[in-house]
Amino acid sequence: MAPDSGGHSRTVRHSMSSGFNSDVKVAAGVCHVQTEDHGEPGCMIETVVYHRGRVLHRQLSDYCDLSDGSGFSDDAVRGRVEDQHRVIIEAIESGQIAIPAASGNATRSFTDAVQVRLRNGNAWLSRGQASLEVEVLRRSDSRPIANAKVEAKLSGSEQNAGAAANTGNDGIARLQFAIPPLTAPRVELVIRAEANNGSGEVRYAMRSRTKPSSPES
Repeated sequence: MAPDSGGHSRTVRHSMSSGFNSDVKVAAGVCHVQTEDHGEPGCMIETVVYHRGRVLHRQLSDYCDLSDGSGFSDDAVRGRVEDQHRVIIEAIESGQIAIPAASGNATRSFTDAVQVRLRNGNAWLSRGQASLEVEVLRRSDSRPIANAKVEAKLSGSEQNAGAAANTGNDGIARLQFAIPPLTAPRVELVIRAEANNGSGEVRYAMRSRTKPSSPES
């Protein structure tokens, strides 16, 4: 986590080909920024800012200009997603997106007390097999939480796929399961952790890929 010139600090947790998730620390606390590509046919990029379990800001944009032209590629879409994610983070840090300060008698919500991180966010999928290293931390002091129940599943998939495990003393759980062919238009990898002091969840959009039809003889 690196501080910026304004005294804020931010941590980019994970990145995938279709989405980014970041924790941004400001004076009012920590807010979570999630940007994902919803894929075709809508060609829509959505960024949502969460703070203490509430949605504070949502921004939608499309990349029809890419999909309709010859410049369309996974790298081009990923660059557009990353640019929107970065712009929203900068708007939070500069105060353009206001994060309300907590009142004196405010209490942290149960679902805001636990932070879930996918440690191998860039290398968890290989040969149709998911191998997740999930870290569960207390948001208050980033200390690992032992014996938290971690579940991972594919939401929106036509086939059930997922696994569950408990964290060790280091706050890390390791889960493995097979990934079925992704044919649904919208599938998410959902990772949820339950602990004595709260719960937490992260989601990552996954884009289905249809196999090209074989050329006619």
